[in-house]
Amino acid sequence: MMGKLTGLCVLLLVLNVALTENTVTTVFFTDGGDLTLKVRPTFPGHINIIVWIFNDNLLAEWVEDEGYYLRIKGRANLTTETGQLIINKMSKEDEGVYSVEINDRVQSESYKAKLIKKVQKPKVALGTLTCEPYSDSCRFFCDSDTTEAEPVTYSWKKGDGEWEVSGKDITITNKDDSGVKTFTCRMENPVSREESDPEPILLYKKPKPDNRGLIVMGVFFGLLVLAVVGVFFVCFFVWFFVRFFVRFFCVVFCTKEDRPLPEAHGNGQPTSLS
Repeated sequence: MMGKLTGLCVLLLVLNVALTENTVTTVFFTDGGDLTLKVRPTFPGHINIIVWIFNDNLLAEWVEDEGYYLRIKGRANLTTETGQLIINKMSKEDEGVYSVEINDRVQSESYKAKLIKKVQKPKVALGTLTCEPYSDSCRFFCDSDTTEAEPVTYSWKKGDGEWEVSGKDITITNKDDSGVKTFTCRMENPVSREESDPEPILLYKKPKPDNRGLIVMGVFFGLLVLAVVGVFFVCFFVWFFVRFFVRFFCVVFCTKEDRPLPEAHGNGQPTSLS
């Protein structure tokens, strides 16, 4: 029984050590920028004493009813309700490890601050030898100098679509992307974000115009013209055959007096039939 209790105590001790083990979080700042350091997890009780340590040196201290001590006066702001510390006008000399004690208890999370540069405006560069409208696929990459700006993440946008986090390069295909007119890349790090100008996709093919309406109208007017011409010829042939048969009927069956007079010649007088 005693052995089981001893084992349980050892297990609880190990769990307690694991739960209270310090974690170091890397945070980034830019030259001349700000750095915000929070107490995490949030301290649950009333705060009487706050002590911030930078590289094992006292950086800031506040004691209730006594006041502040700030080693970097004029560019630090300490929030007594939460223990949060904001440092302005950061520089290379501010790189290092920051930790905090609340009510004489060292908090489990500390911060490793690192200076990085802002990303520069990128441009889209061709990653293959050629890219023509008839190419099956083309590769492009987001080009910019990232020296001392890492870590950098890359995103791509096709046309007016949504940004999609991807790698530094992108492959477009004639099958999937021929209907997209432009694409844009974006570079982002913890302190900045920049986008390239939209780049025309060379695989873009202008959709063929829909001429079905014009074809239907052409066919309609063509048929209308044919119908008018057909009606004209039908009427002409009807008139011609009616006139022919009337004349033929009169020649055969009409008496001399019923026959039509000949047309006048010369002086306009009727020609004598005798």
